[in-house]
Amino acid sequence: METFWQDLKYAARMLMKKPAFTLVAVLSLTLGIGANSVIFTLAKAVFLQSVAVKDPSRVIVLFSNAANRGLPVQEFLPMSYLNARDFREKNEVFSSASVLIPTGVQLATSDKQVNLFCQMVNGSFFDVMGIEPELGRWFRPEEDGTPGANPVAVISHGLWKRQFGGDNKVLSQTVRINGQPFSIIGVTPGDFHDLGTLGSPDIFIPIAMHVQILTGIQKDWFDVRGARMTFVVGRLKPNVSSRQAESSLKNFADTLVKEYPKDNGGRGVMLMSIADTLIPPQRRGDFVLAGTWMGMIVGMVLLIACANVANMLLARGTQRQREIAVRLSMGASRARLLRQLLAESLLLGLIAGVFAAGCAFGTRSLIAKLFPNGLLNNRIDLSVDIRVLVFTLGMSLLATMLFGLMPALKSSSKESLASLRDRTDIPTGSTKWYALRGVLVMVQLALSLTALVGAGLFIHSLNNAQQISTGFEVKNELTIALNLAPLRYPQAKAEQFFQDAVDRVRGLPMVAAVAVSDNAPFTGGIARTTFTDDADRSDPRNGKTTPVNAVQPGFFSAAGISLLRGRDFTDHDDDKSEMVAVINQAAAQQFWPGQDPLGKHLHFLLQTWDVQVVGLVNTIKYQTLGEPPQPIIYFPLKQHFTPNAFLWVRTKTDPKNALPTVRSTVQSLDPALQLNRVRPVSEDLDQSLANPRLGAELFSGLGLLGLILASIGIYGVMSYSVSQRTQEIGIRMAMGAQRSDVLRLIIRTGMMMVGVGVAGGFILSTVLTYFMNTLLYGIGFVDVSSFLATAAILVAVALIACLIPAARAARVDPMVALRYE
Repeated sequence: METFWQDLKYAARMLMKKPAFTLVAVLSLTLGIGANSVIFTLAKAVFLQSVAVKDPSRVIVLFSNAANRGLPVQEFLPMSYLNARDFREKNEVFSSASVLIPTGVQLATSDKQVNLFCQMVNGSFFDVMGIEPELGRWFRPEEDGTPGANPVAVISHGLWKRQFGGDNKVLSQTVRINGQPFSIIGVTPGDFHDLGTLGSPDIFIPIAMHVQILTGIQKDWFDVRGARMTFVVGRLKPNVSSRQAESSLKNFADTLVKEYPKDNGGRGVMLMSIADTLIPPQRRGDFVLAGTWMGMIVGMVLLIACANVANMLLARGTQRQREIAVRLSMGASRARLLRQLLAESLLLGLIAGVFAAGCAFGTRSLIAKLFPNGLLNNRIDLSVDIRVLVFTLGMSLLATMLFGLMPALKSSSKESLASLRDRTDIPTGSTKWYALRGVLVMVQLALSLTALVGAGLFIHSLNNAQQISTGFEVKNELTIALNLAPLRYPQAKAEQFFQDAVDRVRGLPMVAAVAVSDNAPFTGGIARTTFTDDADRSDPRNGKTTPVNAVQPGFFSAAGISLLRGRDFTDHDDDKSEMVAVINQAAAQQFWPGQDPLGKHLHFLLQTWDVQVVGLVNTIKYQTLGEPPQPIIYFPLKQHFTPNAFLWVRTKTDPKNALPTVRSTVQSLDPALQLNRVRPVSEDLDQSLANPRLGAELFSGLGLLGLILASIGIYGVMSYSVSQRTQEIGIRMAMGAQRSDVLRLIIRTGMMMVGVGVAGGFILSTVLTYFMNTLLYGIGFVDVSSFLATAAILVAVALIACLIPAARAARVDPMVALRYE
């Protein structure tokens, strides 16, 4: 150990003697290791989050799936309450389990109404989670068993702090939730939030209170086995593995299909630990793919940085040949010299690691701003904890081996003894090691080009996404959420409220059109299993799971959706008239390809409806900009009433200017109504572009970093080449060569390396494009434009890096060069 410290001290003295070398080497390594530390911090926040429950790997969430003939299997769906109850009560793998019904509620305080996220659960829920209350108690068996008899609630630690000031007397308070009195009996621990699929509920209420809490379609679907509105969470028995649980529960799902074929045909069960649901299960594949490629790109940046420092050490080793030769001749072993040289590399790596950890800490706020709002419950932990520090240390040690071992082996070789026979201290160097430096630069250029192409792909993809037509009005549109369920309006009063809101807002001078829909842009909604006349409705697999949207007359005009054929809804399309629907072009193609859909009829699982198609509209982007054409069925709101709706307002000018007036106009109808979601549709569009924008920004930063490092590398090699060839250049010029000839000679040598690097980069970039294609918008398997643009940038920067030493070489005085020795 004492010898090791001596090596480090000597290494520190040697590095201090060459401050310029040390500064450039540390800076290069800091950029490479720092980029990896920053991306690891981001990956930790996404993939390595913890869930504040006991043994989270033993806590399993159950999802449903659906198979329709001719369509891909839909995964990670909710299940019906009746199915969920059977899974909870009749399984053989859980020691305890709970059904979950996520819903929205409204809490009445002394001065206002507050919208909350509620999770309705069984009394066993907190046993499944394995947690103890911070205050009070959990639900008792009788509070979970008798419908409507025990209005009790457990609130989250966050709600306790926000609404009740952290007062311990909250346990003696009675509050009104959806107009009903509830007693608060407990408070969850402070870290009990961000629970994956469970979200971060504000309040927990027993499922036995479903009549008092559930409204709208959730209330209607509670006892419908074919509906989808719940999940199940359970804790595995000690002797049951995840694989055994999956086999047992899938067998039970098959039993439910046989017992209730009309409700459950084509439905199965899917299992996932609660920790794995922190990433939305439907998008996990995209997250893993993006994370993998991001890791590979920052790995390329680290390799570029290491190649830079390796080249610098090779050059420095050539300059130190006499020193090393003297030490070898005096009896120093090669192993001793190797350890000394690696100590210098280790010190460089550790210094860079310290600065890299600082980079990870300093860029937290920047990365947080880049992250899509609302992703992963909008709670991203970008703290620099022990895992980040250990990772950074590991990267420092890895970098030490990558950039330090090869130069150390070369410098400590017996060939160094030959330098004692040299007449001067002129660095000679071996041709093969100079060739190796050129190979390192080629690798740098190939990796840099790949990183730049990655940036170009995401920039091109973002531009393509911004050009995609949504199919509806975006620029002059705003939406307002109208949640009348907590106010307990009867249907007639709610319908009148919607109509009054439309009439008053339509009368504003800045408004062009207004209507009501039960969906907001890019949010999705309810889907129903749909049949045509000729389909066998006894088997759900013969239907098509199709999104449905209930709208007021005039909605298509207000939303900017084109009516292509047929008619819009009218006020006469109510619950007393024949059921009708308007479908989009994608639905027409799915149900009746090549036929006229007007006059056709649709039927729905678990319903006796006979719905006639009376109109055809254009296809819009329903959930994401990158989705394929999505079939949608539009119903009249009066025939499919819901108290939860959205007011769509098309304005004559910028909707942000009209928003305060529109909001106050709607609020004047009922001051008790909470208008929490009021925003222009352009903000929804921006949110949908958050992922491609994040990719473009991160890849652009990494690509630029790789370009800077690669340009430093080629400049260093060309500068070293010029210094090594000074005498040769002098002889050439003495024999009549012009400065332009020397300039071409040096540039040609450099650009040959660039050409090989670009060719290698093209191969790597093609592979990158192929595997990242699912994350991109409108990009083929070979994106020629991105490659050509980034290759041109790389070649231009490399040319500049070659020109500087080439110009210096062209100014060499032949007489000075001939006296160089």
